Amino acid sequence: MNWWAGGSFVNLITSLFLGVLVFVQNPRNKKNYTFGFFCLVTVVWSFSYVIWQMAKDYDTALFWSRALMVGGIFVPICYFHHVICLVEKQKKLRWFIISIYIFGFISLLADFTSFFVSGVSSRELFLYWPDPGILFYPFIVIWFLLCIGETIFIFYHFRLAKGVLAAQLKYIFIGTAIGWGGAFTNYPLWFGIAIPPVGNICVSIYLFIVAYAILKYRLMDIRLVISRVAIFIFVYTLVLGVPIWLGFQLLGVGLWLMPVGFMGLLATTGPFIYLYIQKRAEDRLLKEQRDYQETLRKASAGMGRIRELDKLLKLMVFILTRSIRIEQALVYTLDEKQKAFVLSASRRNPEVKGAIIPSIPADSLLVKRFKEDATSLSGEEVHQRAQDSRDFSLLQLDNLLYQLRASLAFPIFIQNELFAIIVLGRKDKNRMYSEDDIAVFSILSNQAALAIENAKFYEDMKLTQAQLLQAEKMATIGTMADGLSHQINNRFHAMGFVAGDARDTIKKAKEKDLAPDMKAVFEELDVAFTRVEDNVHQGGDIVKGLLRYTRKGEEGFTPVGLIEVFKAAYEMAQFKIRSSDLEVVYNVPENLPKIKGNFTQLQEVFFNMIDNGYDAMRQRRDELKEDGYQMTITLSASALPDGMIEIILSDNGMGVKEEDREKLFTPFFTTKLSNRRGTGLGLYVIKKLIEDNHNGILNLSSEYKKGTRFTLRLPSMSQPLTPGVV
Repeated sequence: MNWWAGGSFVNLITSLFLGVLVFVQNPRNKKNYTFGFFCLVTVVWSFSYVIWQMAKDYDTALFWSRALMVGGIFVPICYFHHVICLVEKQKKLRWFIISIYIFGFISLLADFTSFFVSGVSSRELFLYWPDPGILFYPFIVIWFLLCIGETIFIFYHFRLAKGVLAAQLKYIFIGTAIGWGGAFTNYPLWFGIAIPPVGNICVSIYLFIVAYAILKYRLMDIRLVISRVAIFIFVYTLVLGVPIWLGFQLLGVGLWLMPVGFMGLLATTGPFIYLYIQKRAEDRLLKEQRDYQETLRKASAGMGRIRELDKLLKLMVFILTRSIRIEQALVYTLDEKQKAFVLSASRRNPEVKGAIIPSIPADSLLVKRFKEDATSLSGEEVHQRAQDSRDFSLLQLDNLLYQLRASLAFPIFIQNELFAIIVLGRKDKNRMYSEDDIAVFSILSNQAALAIENAKFYEDMKLTQAQLLQAEKMATIGTMADGLSHQINNRFHAMGFVAGDARDTIKKAKEKDLAPDMKAVFEELDVAFTRVEDNVHQGGDIVKGLLRYTRKGEEGFTPVGLIEVFKAAYEMAQFKIRSSDLEVVYNVPENLPKIKGNFTQLQEVFFNMIDNGYDAMRQRRDELKEDGYQMTITLSASALPDGMIEIILSDNGMGVKEEDREKLFTPFFTTKLSNRRGTGLGLYVIKKLIEDNHNGILNLSSEYKKGTRFTLRLPSMSQPLTPGVV
């Protein structure tokens, strides 16, 4: 087999394979079956070309040269029909399609006569080259016009098309230019021009590009497609062409060509058949796995809509255990106070034995591993490596994963900080986690990170909104207090005057000689009006405290006396505290330096402490019913050498249970008997005001059924005074 026959053999295999491939993808689609017909006539042309080039006598060469023209006649006709169907113009150009097929069949009738191919003769490198008959000349003109016309037709519709069709026509235009450019090199020798058919092999490139454009919805760079096709043709020319060439050299033309040709066809289609069968087998075997992977992908996309962090984490473990069918799913989130990742959500099959580890220390090897390498970790892989190397750190890590019953663990990062660790147990039937699983979990962790960040932002926003609402309420109270205080004080003054006048009248009456029973009545009236006067003064103090509390602190950081601010807060608390019920003990030195702070904010701090302490003491009094119990608040203070003032405010109330202590400064958490009696924001606000606004320190210690102790450290005026942002 010579080079020209070898190139046509490659065209034969290519056109046969691609024609069948495109046709079976969608036999009912016009663009698919017209491409199949086009490939069929290309097969006829290529097969005839191979036999013609291998012919050893005049008659054989003449017959097959006329046979190859059957393909040559119908190749541009079928291709033009295919392009018209591709742009969906077959109805408008119906008569044109019929006309070119009529031309083709007329040419076919003339083909096997001397009017079309008159004979064969020696030309350049070829022993038998066809000689044109009288009808060949008008045929070649029309053939040439068809090729040029369909190229222009493709380019015209490419300029008008959009989207996928535009991309397809771009490929087809380039492929057509390559194909017709190569096919034209077959005709110069017909007219005695010494140009051999060097472009025949371009037909394969042309077919590959067009087939790719039909089958692919998303098209890659055309240069990449051409390079892949060229590599394919080069490799298959070597793999198939060299053995066949050796066969011709050793055996000549014979029956051995049939099995070898069939083998070449199978060798070409074999890899594609293998990939197809492999895909179908994998689809069947891995159907369940791919189903739950798709479920996880959809779930990860929808997690961002969940605004509550607790609900989000519970949903994650539910989806993981339900879709993958694993024995457990655990989520550990970072708790900075405990310096550990604590269990925040879990779901476990009832059959699984053993307790769940409540937390993972922040300095554990698992956490360090994830901070160094953010990829997932397989429990079995760690176990195997630990057994092989006997490395102490790996053995520790293996032991931790064993305690967690972790077959797979992967991290969740938020802004480059490790926020959560997800631990997955074994799959049902002890199946392994695949690479596809790892890829899906990676997507899930990224989406979960975004969802968690959104949920945290939403919770912070809710807290901010609650604080703003509280501030708005206080502003409203302040506005009302300015107006109402005048009215209330007027009433208090009137009541005071009335009570004073009544006492003066009673005093004068008691100076007269009265009967004993009347004296007793006047004594009782005197006591009653005295109590009215006392309550009038106390009510006035409450109004003053309310005004001080509700007015905005616009003075910034100023010298604040501890006793002064504490008593202002205590006055404000008089609306619910009866002085006779509560004893206040002061252990504050007279020479204590002033606090550098904002009076209004510190008043709010002490008000919240007094209010919480009073509720805790009432709870102890009502629940424990201890003989001789006296509700007491103690205020102590001392100046420290570092310029800070240490303030201790303690009460002998109910105290806080051990399990609740870490939650006390968490927003919306309350230990009061009824949620209606507390918002859960008081201690949170105290901590913010002391630590963020005043650069102070706040600590709390409490013993259940004994009492609670607040320790504050605030800067004193002995430090340089710098205006703060309030």
